Amino acid sequence: MIGRLSNPGSREWEDVLSDQHPYQALPHGATVINTLRTVGGGQHHLWLSEYGIGSAIDLTRLARHYEQLGKTGCEDAVAYRHFLDQFLADWKRWHMEDTFASPEDYFNQCLKWHAALRLLGTNAIRANPNLVGFSMTGTHDQGLTGEGATASTFRDLKPGVTDALFDAWYPLRWCLFVEPVQAYRGRSVKLEAVLANEDVLSPGAYPVRFQVVRPDGTRLYDKTVNVTIPDPHSKPEPPFAIPMFSLDLPVDGPSGRYRFLAAFERGGAAAGGDVEFYVADEAEMPKVGAEVVLWGDDPELGAWLARNGIRTRPFAAGQQSSREVILVGSKAPQDLAAWQDLAQHIARGSTAVFLCPEVFRRGDNPVGWVPLRGKGSLADMPVWVYHKDDWAKRHPTFDGLPAGGILDHTFFREIFPTRAWSGQDDPAEVVAGSINTSSGYSSGLTVAVHTLGAGRFVLNTLNIRGKLGEDPVAERLVRNMLNYAARGSDQPSAALPADFPDTLRAIGYN
Repeated sequence: MIGRLSNPGSREWEDVLSDQHPYQALPHGATVINTLRTVGGGQHHLWLSEYGIGSAIDLTRLARHYEQLGKTGCEDAVAYRHFLDQFLADWKRWHMEDTFASPEDYFNQCLKWHAALRLLGTNAIRANPNLVGFSMTGTHDQGLTGEGATASTFRDLKPGVTDALFDAWYPLRWCLFVEPVQAYRGRSVKLEAVLANEDVLSPGAYPVRFQVVRPDGTRLYDKTVNVTIPDPHSKPEPPFAIPMFSLDLPVDGPSGRYRFLAAFERGGAAAGGDVEFYVADEAEMPKVGAEVVLWGDDPELGAWLARNGIRTRPFAAGQQSSREVILVGSKAPQDLAAWQDLAQHIARGSTAVFLCPEVFRRGDNPVGWVPLRGKGSLADMPVWVYHKDDWAKRHPTFDGLPAGGILDHTFFREIFPTRAWSGQDDPAEVVAGSINTSSGYSSGLTVAVHTLGAGRFVLNTLNIRGKLGEDPVAERLVRNMLNYAARGSDQPSAALPADFPDTLRAIGYN
């Protein structure tokens, strides 16, 4: 094998170190965090030569910079202006002014959460006992991308990143982990604490206080334990990261934001030591009073609804006496007659909620069954170094959830999608979307409401269906969607529009 490096004074490539750059997908869920904590170099120590998470590019501020310099005709300025024009078209089409004060406000929100992402990934890397070195991607934005850790193309500091990196790279640091980050009350979370110690502490025993704090400030857990720091000169040489604490803790307390804390009570001044997670009480979930009509083949979804006291019945083709709440899960029929029947029920005033975009595949066309004239596409959004930003409006779909802006990457971690609806006919209601300005420009909607005759249907790409029963946010979203769909369901069905046969032909249902 050809070596990875040549030490000073050597004329040979030496195979003494593993050089890797394991970029990971966003969001950084449990699997990704575990990878960053455990990735190794086989028989050698690990040199992580590349890893990082970029940010959105503030296209409005860049445009102002180039205007200020009188350089709007230069190559980069023209490219950025093109991206900005695309963003402003989306801004207008999706009426984003009802959620963000201005385009500048949108980009400010995007940039502010970048610091938390940098800290999240580096926290996991500092906890990796195989690691002996790390070269971070990157210093500042370049190449029309937002990969810089600290500064934009014009060296404007990115909000909060300097503080985050000071914390992340502190020579003595607590790296804390909680899984899951969204938990149901009465279930358990796993707490872990790893100490990153770059030979700061002398060998010996140190008292450390570990706490879990409820939203009201009371302690769910509070215990001081002695941790042992090994001699750095012992053989084998101890790693820079040492596991110090692990506990499966049943969570009993009110819904809200919890904190897992660690602090030396004597002898050590460490950074880190504070990580958040969330707890939801099943008893506080909104009730679904309407009967839900299940269309398609998803017995697991039906079983989940039954366990949670939500009344269901199977879809029945033909005439219906009242407007229905129709729910479509992970599988759908592939025959034309079934889709025509569903379209007829919607057109007569029912509301259908499509949880999974995969059900629209018709042969080789991923959007072939979408009941729109302009079916558009399912766009793959970037989710690594260069990534999208997810946002949501204040809409009944997000009742009881922190929406109305850029979505929090911890709170919504499990439901962020990798795809978005792009290029469809304009919806009646825009609910949520994704926009990438980190590298080039791309965009789409993740939740949108369209009309068909007297009824409506909801298109969704959020990872809801796969997280039911595991993540309280997924459950809340489904309940909210069903309650939204139930508005007006007590009314009689409407007559089919006279031009309904023409509509079926227009949407390809013929």
